[in-house]
Amino acid sequence: MRRKNGFKVKRTRKNLYKRRKSTGRKIFEGVLFVIILGALVFIGYSVASPLLKFFGGDNQNSSAVSEPVWIPPESSGDDTSSDGTSTESSQQTTTEKPQDDPTQNKALYAALVPNTALQSESALKKQLTTLKDSGYNTAVFMLKNTTGELLYKSALSTVKDNTDVNKGKLTAQQIVKACNDIGLTPVASITTLYDRKTPYLFDNAGYIITDGNWSWLDAAADNGGKPWTTPYSKDAVNYYASICAELAKAGFTDIELENTIFPNFQAYDYSLLSKDVQSANRSDKLAALAQACGEKAKAENASATVEIKAGELLTMNVNTYDGTAEIWSSKDKMKDCRVLVTMDTSLLGKNLQTSSDKTTAVNKSAAEGVKQVFTLVKKTVGEAEISVGITGSSKLSADDIKKCRDELEKLGFTDIRFE
Repeated sequence: MRRKNGFKVKRTRKNLYKRRKSTGRKIFEGVLFVIILGALVFIGYSVASPLLKFFGGDNQNSSAVSEPVWIPPESSGDDTSSDGTSTESSQQTTTEKPQDDPTQNKALYAALVPNTALQSESALKKQLTTLKDSGYNTAVFMLKNTTGELLYKSALSTVKDNTDVNKGKLTAQQIVKACNDIGLTPVASITTLYDRKTPYLFDNAGYIITDGNWSWLDAAADNGGKPWTTPYSKDAVNYYASICAELAKAGFTDIELENTIFPNFQAYDYSLLSKDVQSANRSDKLAALAQACGEKAKAENASATVEIKAGELLTMNVNTYDGTAEIWSSKDKMKDCRVLVTMDTSLLGKNLQTSSDKTTAVNKSAAEGVKQVFTLVKKTVGEAEISVGITGSSKLSADDIKKCRDELEKLGFTDIRFE
C-alpha cells in the first residue's frame, strides 16, 4: 500500500508569543492607536447622525417630495371584501349569504317563516335573525292554515274565545314588533276558501246540498271528507276581510290570500248544489272576496295580494278546472288587490299543456326553468303589474335562489318572494 505524502512543516525553536518589544516601539504603537481611535470617533459622529435620522423616520423636511402614505378606510366592524362576502368565510363555516345586500335596493326579497317560530318570542327572534343574516329583507308568516286555524292570537270577537280556531301563542303586534326590531318587513299569508272550520262559525258559510239542506263535503265523511267555505257567504267574506284588517292594523304591510278557489266539483257534485256554482261569471265572487280584503288592508295602509299558481295560469285555456287561476278572468274587479304568481319547484322538469296543440317542457335547472316559466307568465299577464314567487324554495341551494332571483329581476320583477 502506497503511503500518502503529507504537508511539510518547518519547525523553529523561537517563541513567538514571548518575544519582547522595545520601549520605542511600544510608544510608537500607543500613539498610533490613539490617532486611529480619534479618527474613528470623528467619522462616526459625522456619519451616524444623518443615518439615524434617515432610518428613524425623522424626515419632516422630505414630506413635500415623498409619496403620500395610503391609510385604509375605517372598518365598521364587519370585515367584508369588495363583493360583499366575509373575509373570514374561507376560514369558517357560516350561514351562506347572497353576495349582494338586497336591503340596499327597492326589491322585496321574502322568505317563509316556519310555524314553529311562532311558539315563543325567543324562537321567533332566532328564526328572524337567520333570515336577516341570509340576506332577506321580508318575512312571510302563514297565520291561517288550510284547516281554518289562526296561528296568531286574534282579538276578533268571532273567534277570540274559540280555542278550536284561535290557536296562536303570539299576537300580531308581537310578531310585527319582532320583525321591526331586527329590520325585516312583515308579510302575512292566510288561506281563504280552502278552509275546514269557517263553515262551522257561520250559518251557510259552507256549500249546502239543496235537497235536504245538509253540508257538502269534498269526500265521504267516512273517508275524511271536509267542508269548504263558499265565496257566496257574506259572513265568510266579512270574516276574512276582518282578519286582513286586524293584521294590517298590527303593522303587516301585505296580506297574501291563498287558495281563493272553488273546489274541483265533479258532475255529481253539481247535481247536488245550487246552480250559482255553475254560472259563467262565478269568478266574480272570488274577485269580490279579494277586493273586500284589499279594501280593509288599504284602509290600514297595507295591501292584499291574491296568489295564483303559475302552472295553473299557463294551462287555464285547456283545463276544465282552473284552480287558483280562475280569479284571473275577473282581475279587473279587484282593483285594491294585487296578484302574486308563484311557481313551485315541483314544476321543474315537468310538461305544461299551454294550449291544445302546444306542450312546454320546463327545464330541470332551477334558474332556466324559472326564466322559462315566468317569460310565459309575462306574456300571459301583459301589462298587468304582478308580484312573483317561488314556493318549495327550501329544496334549492343559496346559489340557485340567487340565480332565480337574478333571472326574475332581468324580466323586470321587483316583488320577489321565496316560500
